[in-house]
Amino acid sequence: MLTTGQADHFATFGFAVLRGFLADRAAALHTEADAAIRDAYAATYDERVIDGISGHYLPLAARRTPVSASLVCDDPRFIDAAQQLLGGPVIPECPEGVLYFAEAGWHTDDGIGVRGVKFAAYFDQLTVGNGALRLVPGSHHPEQNARLAAYERCQPRVRTAPEAAAYQASIPGYVADTAPGDVIAFDLHTWHASFGGRDRLAWTAVYQRCPETSDERDRTLRSVQDSFEQAFRGFDTGRYPIWRDWLGDAEAHPRRAPVIGRMRQAGVLDLPGARDGW
Repeated sequence: MLTTGQADHFATFGFAVLRGFLADRAAALHTEADAAIRDAYAATYDERVIDGISGHYLPLAARRTPVSASLVCDDPRFIDAAQQLLGGPVIPECPEGVLYFAEAGWHTDDGIGVRGVKFAAYFDQLTVGNGALRLVPGSHHPEQNARLAAYERCQPRVRTAPEAAAYQASIPGYVADTAPGDVIAFDLHTWHASFGGRDRLAWTAVYQRCPETSDERDRTLRSVQDSFEQAFRGFDTGRYPIWRDWLGDAEAHPRRAPVIGRMRQAGVLDLPGARDGW
């Protein structure tokens, strides 16, 4: 369980830095994520194609990545925190290992109206000078979110690196310095960015509030499918499947049954590739 202060901070500002939340698993998860990404992207691991929020993305719910797979719900810390922050039952998206290549400009992680929280754990000491995550306090509130989007739209077209830097600096953000073992929890609508960093290894997990209406269900399915298509490519998806192994091992992990039930009810497990290699 999170403290009342952490939950209140998340509700008010759209994020909370959970110091030491993953301290007991950070080293093992780091080793696992690093090895898996090097293995999955062996032929292209050293390539650095900068295009949007660039990096090597890999689903980490396979038998090859048991530490990450266990953190979906066998170890209840993340799913319990998500349910506390979102005020009700949740469904998980597949956890990811990510080797980020470069900077990430200001953005949110949802554009279609789902309710969710993202947990991000970085395996390096990150500060203002080497890519620590920056977040705009309160930007998850619809009014402030709309103001920031309008501000972005009215900016002149950026043509040079100095112009891009000036725009990035024009939006004030909280710099979330983190050490290995710390976790940042943030609302999917919170504006965030990362400047000045290169090759930052991270583990991330997203939980969405269970949809209650057909419209919410449609948005949830669109959101999950988009995440599959945008991030999970460029590796052998048969060796690093999305949910196939995790579902196959469910009988040995009793905490998975109710979560799988909610995923099935929401239709997530019927998406192309959810059960198979892709």
